[in-house]
Amino acid sequence: MSLITLDEFKRVELRVGKVVEASRVEGSRKLLRLVVDLGAERRQVIAGLAEHYKPEELVGKLVVVVANLQPKRIMGIESQGMILATCDKPALLTVDRGSDEHVGERVC
Repeated sequence: MSLITLDEFKRVELRVGKVVEASRVEGSRKLLRLVVDLGAERRQVIAGLAEHYKPEELVGKLVVVVANLQPKRIMGIESQGMILATCDKPALLTVDRGSDEHVGERVC
């Protein structure tokens, strides 16, 4: 494990987002296309969760999003962030109080 400074960590902008749409990425068994509401905007995020979650299970969930990650094209689709989940057996990191009042709020 490589250690980082607190200042380096502060550069990562984590926000609470609400999944408003979810669908499978055509041609992939691992990827889902999610549309996440971050309060002031909606972002499209491609996530490798399809083997562990059905799209309909994710709609309405409050998730933690890396909001200041550079966009990246995955299978020809632009991903505008990253949804946080565990690595080995993906489990989403979610906000335990399912209220829309937290949408867009910074995680610190």
